[in-house]
Amino acid sequence: MPQAVQRSLETALARIQNETAARELWTNRFTAADRRKFAEPWPEVWKKHNTIGMWHIARGTSTWNECIVEVAHALGFINGPRRESLLEALGANTRLGQASAARTGPAAAIPHWDDDARELRYRGQLVRVVKRPTQALNIVTILRAFQAAGWPARIDDPFRRKSSDQTRRSDVENLKKLLLKPLLTFACDGNGTGFLWKKVEKPKAKKASKRRRR
Repeated sequence: MPQAVQRSLETALARIQNETAARELWTNRFTAADRRKFAEPWPEVWKKHNTIGMWHIARGTSTWNECIVEVAHALGFINGPRRESLLEALGANTRLGQASAARTGPAAAIPHWDDDARELRYRGQLVRVVKRPTQALNIVTILRAFQAAGWPARIDDPFRRKSSDQTRRSDVENLKKLLLKPLLTFACDGNGTGFLWKKVEKPKAKKASKRRRR
């Protein structure tokens, strides 16, 4: 392993392997589905598994070093490009790409939220830009939650609002109304507990009707 990569991993580990970082991960980065994977409540879950073990159980990241990178990125200690370069150095991106292609093929593309650039991309195209994140905090929080969870079809409401809270619908409308390309869309889950995303299917071209011969 290159010394620069080793130093980056050691620095990241020092920043995440403590109770404060673990509590932030548990409270604000993990979804309710992640937390349900543990039998213990907080803080016993951290004492038993430590920060790296928590991530491994919640997200299934395979190796110790890859977990360090993913936790550091989730907590904001390294940015998106740095995460990609470290995973590349560890060989993680190649393995993940090959495994994903083997399982699902090219049609399984998922969105990517770049928190540093404040851009949402899907299938290589820019579909949403958040120009004023402080004024669109709800939108940013929801996109961060989808990104942290790996873009499953549904996530829990990161704000844990009551099912009767109508601001959830407002958030969805705000997410959709400034989409640059009609490649994906967002919705409430119908139960008042979370959000959905899905790709927008292209309408099928109508076949030209044949003229009837006389």
